[in-house]
Amino acid sequence: MKTLDYTHSKPGADYGKSFRLTRMDAFAADQWARHCLQAAIRGGARIGADLAQAGLAGLASLGIEIFGFMDEADLDKALNRLMQCVTIRPDPNTPDMTRALIAADFEEPETLGLVRSEVFRMHVDFLLAAAHHLFPVVAALLHDKPHNTPTA
Repeated sequence: MKTLDYTHSKPGADYGKSFRLTRMDAFAADQWARHCLQAAIRGGARIGADLAQAGLAGLASLGIEIFGFMDEADLDKALNRLMQCVTIRPDPNTPDMTRALIAADFEEPETLGLVRSEVFRMHVDFLLAAAHHLFPVVAALLHDKPHNTPTA
């Protein structure tokens, strides 16, 4: 499994806190991505098939828009699943020791947002894989031709 260590470097109460991000296995990430896409579509997002070819930058902006279309319950579920991939390294003297997150680990909302962004970025490549599978199905279900630009 791919892991990434993220140390918060912005001044403030969370400065220096260190987090370990672990990518979901391929099956879990694919399922998570498909559920995100389906929740966005249920929320009204119209996603064109060509977006699957847009690359990382296009997919990153789609991610933000996907979350914007989700209803609150789906959004909470998607973000909570994503944050299950994050642990904290509470003691800088023992960097191999990690533990599950608790709410008190984040003193500033900005830190939570930055950690979410990093762990999302780690999974974007899996979102692209799910998009390749889903877009033809979505287009057929909507009886719609693929759009040149995303409207999500």
